Amino acid sequence: TMFASLMVLVYEAAAFDIIYLGRILPAVGKEALVFPYMLVFNTLWGLAVWSFAAAHVSDPGVVPRQWHEFVTSSGRSLAVVPARLEWQPGKATLCRKCGTPRPERAHHCHICGICVLRMDHHCPW
Repeated sequence: TMFASLMVLVYEAAAFDIIYLGRILPAVGKEALVFPYMLVFNTLWGLAVWSFAAAHVSDPGVVPRQWHEFVTSSGRSLAVVPARLEWQPGKATLCRKCGTPRPERAHHCHICGICVLRMDHHCPW
């Protein structure tokens, strides 16, 4: 999926740089705007690609072994509830895919096949 996403970003940059900056702006007599537009667009495009790549290759943070040890040592004093779509503050939930307890904000990633602590910073989709 990363390859397809990068190809979309490359196509977007090529279309803007070649078609808009190379053909459309000069055709309407606005050659003076080509360099500033190119500088701003390509800087923002580079930052977007960098952010996408950083999110894709960074470690998402799996549920640590200490969490599983804590859950087993707590026994019934820590309530582990079935997972629901809405947020359940302060409650550990049971993953439907792994069958293991997980802390708040942890979600199962179907790409990695593990429960991830901070899913909101893991998957670019």
